[in-house]
Amino acid sequence: MTDLIAKNLTLFSWSIMAIFIYLFIKGLREPTGDAKLIQYRATLRDWYGPEKEGVLETWAPLKSTPKGEYFLFHFIIVIDRKTQKKKAAALINASDIERLKSGLKLLIKYQGLLTKKIAVADIVFDESFQET
Repeated sequence: MTDLIAKNLTLFSWSIMAIFIYLFIKGLREPTGDAKLIQYRATLRDWYGPEKEGVLETWAPLKSTPKGEYFLFHFIIVIDRKTQKKKAAALINASDIERLKSGLKLLIKYQGLLTKKIAVADIVFDESFQET
């Protein structure tokens, strides 16, 4: 009887260790899909890359936070003299959501010619307003 308990205790402890290793490796994995686009937007200030203007086509909500809502934007941008359709995430205040419309200018920040990372840095709601 004691041998049976000892064998099962070892199996149980190995199972618990395997579960912890699985959760650790799963936690280290990079996000994919929309979560990756949100991560790019959240870390926008930390990575280098040029900024260009794009034209908003469509948008859809992704995730709500206390600071605002993340939206997924589909837009047109010219990179390396080629017109491309891209998508990226942006954080918008709740009061600005109703101001979204097709044709708005977006300030896009990207990294690399193949847009390894891409995010919407700013949305230009009013043409008369220019930042210095």
